[in-house]
Amino acid sequence: SAFSPNGDGQNDVLYVRGQCIETVEFKVFNRWGEMVFKTDDALFGWDGVWRGVPCENAVFTYTAKGYTIDGNPFDVKGNVSLVK
Repeated sequence: SAFSPNGDGQNDVLYVRGQCIETVEFKVFNRWGEMVFKTDDALFGWDGVWRGVPCENAVFTYTAKGYTIDGNPFDVKGNVSLVK
């Protein structure tokens, strides 16, 4: 429920994780509903930077939807805290 993009090499990037993910669309939004990150590559995560500037401590909303390798859809939403 939190990640810390502070450059210490631990928990610096927010990823969608799962053993059976075939496709994914991952989006992160700030408190005003602006999309600050989007990817369709499960190997590419958010490093806490938006428009070239590191974000301050805050709570962000995320969505992740896609399909597992056996064709089952998933659609999850939640909050994540950015803590430096």
